[in-house]
Amino acid sequence: MKNLKSCEWLAEQLEKVHVLDAGIVKPGVNNPYVPSAIIYGAKRFDISGALSDPTASLPNTMCDKAQFQASMRQLGINQHDTVIVYDDMGLFSAARAWWMFKSMGFEQVYVLDGGLPRWLELGLPCAQAYVICQAVGDFVAKPQANYFIDSQQVLNAIEDESVLLLDARSAKRFTGEDPEPRDNMRSGHIPNSKSLPYQQILNEQGLVKSTSELKALFVQLGVTDQALQFSCGSGVTACILAMAADECGYTKLAVYDGSWSEWGQPSNLPVATGA
Repeated sequence: MKNLKSCEWLAEQLEKVHVLDAGIVKPGVNNPYVPSAIIYGAKRFDISGALSDPTASLPNTMCDKAQFQASMRQLGINQHDTVIVYDDMGLFSAARAWWMFKSMGFEQVYVLDGGLPRWLELGLPCAQAYVICQAVGDFVAKPQANYFIDSQQVLNAIEDESVLLLDARSAKRFTGEDPEPRDNMRSGHIPNSKSLPYQQILNEQGLVKSTSELKALFVQLGVTDQALQFSCGSGVTACILAMAADECGYTKLAVYDGSWSEWGQPSNLPVATGA
C-alpha cells in the first residue's frame, strides 16, 4: 500500500528514516500525552502543541507554513528524507501527521501500519526517551491548496451533489444518540453527510484493510467520482478517511480542519440527527 509501511519494514530501516510519534490524548482527557513506550529512534511530532495554530480557539488546528517548516527543521528533517509517523493507539492521530506533511508539499511520508501496539506485539526495539536532534534540517514547506477547508466551504457544498462529506466519528455520535466528549456541543451531524467511523478502516488485527476492502466501504456509501470532504471531532481521525480514500485512488480530497469542534458549537450552522 502506497501510504503505509509495516513494522517489520521499519525495523529494517530504522537508521535510514525519521520516525515521529504523532500520538495525542483523546478529547476530554486532561493529562499530558505519555505513551506506554517509544519506538527506538523516534522524535516527537506534537500535533496538539508545537504543531497547532497558537492563535486558534479550536483544538489541533493546522499551523502555518513558517511554524511547520521551523518545527520540521528542528527535528532534523531534510527535503529528501523519508518520514514514518505513528501513534500509540494503532491508528488514531498518525494519519493527521501524514496529511499535514502532504498539505505542506512533502511526499516521502508514510504511516506505520498498526502503530505502537503492533511494534510492541512484535517485540521490536524501544527507547527510554525521544531523540533530540542536534543538526537542523533543510525542510522546505510548500503549502498545497484545499488540503484543509473551513466551515464556509463545507456549508457551501451541503447541497452540491458533486461533493460528499464523510464523518469519521462513531455512528452514535453521528446520529446524535451519544453526547459529544467536548463540553457545550450540539449532537448530530452535518446535513447530507454520511457516516464512516474510522475504526471501519482497520481489520481485526488493528491493521489497515486491503485496498479492495477499503474501496468496498466507499462504494457502499455511494462514492463515485465526487469531491470528498472529511470531518470528525477535531480534524484528526478525518485524516484516516482521507488516507484510505487516497489509497483507493480518489483524488479530490479535503479535510475540514475545525470539524465538529467548530460545527457543533451553538451557532446557526445546520445540524441533522438520525441516520
